[in-house]
Amino acid sequence: MKTIKNITYLLIIAGLLSMTACKKKDDKPVNTHDDAYGDVITKKMMMMGNAKYVPIFFAAAEGIVEDGSSVKGPDGTVYDLHEFWAGPGKLTGKGTVGNNPPQAGTYTFTLKFSDGYVKTVTDVLEGEDTTVPTISYVYHNDTTPQTIDVSWTPSPEADFYCIKMTDLDMANNKPYFKVPMIDKSRNSFTITLDGSNGWLRPVSELQNGTDYYIVISAKKVESGTPVTGMSKDFEVNGCNKTTITYQQ
Repeated sequence: MKTIKNITYLLIIAGLLSMTACKKKDDKPVNTHDDAYGDVITKKMMMMGNAKYVPIFFAAAEGIVEDGSSVKGPDGTVYDLHEFWAGPGKLTGKGTVGNNPPQAGTYTFTLKFSDGYVKTVTDVLEGEDTTVPTISYVYHNDTTPQTIDVSWTPSPEADFYCIKMTDLDMANNKPYFKVPMIDKSRNSFTITLDGSNGWLRPVSELQNGTDYYIVISAKKVESGTPVTGMSKDFEVNGCNKTTITYQQ
């Protein structure tokens, strides 16, 4: 009888240990990737003297992957998201260029992560518009260092401006130079070709006789959003560019 009782006690203890082990395993916290966000932006640009529009999508979070990540527009259209030059943790995508602003409303992002977790986030496109600035510049290629004096017409709706110098294939290459936030009261900026503040790639990579873009973007943020320059807060990007030929 004592032996039977001892066996019974052992079975009870084993069962409790097993339940505790399962409980600990089940209680393991799930990473819900609360740093994830998705943002849709209206990009407005001038092409052959006419305004064109395209929706641009951004999503970001630690561990995010492009395989399985997408965004659905208010009309049900699904757009793919993919990695780009910004590196791991950031995805982008775009719609079709058209004559009218993209549809306003809620865009639903389905985001996949390397641990298998799938998260849904939304962003509302308000349907705002902005004036695209026109650009002019003076290139001082006979100075050391060289400078480019850039000026543009004001965009009354802009909360701030951004200036870049890029490859002609700007979508797939990191900019050479970028200042992401210039006060809306300004309409000029001098790019100094010395590799210092604002340079994301070495000036030495510029090729003599090669064309590059200088880009000015008039950016408007979402209603009620602080003006921080963060891409996840953009609503409209009124973008224009001009070509410059680098000369050593």
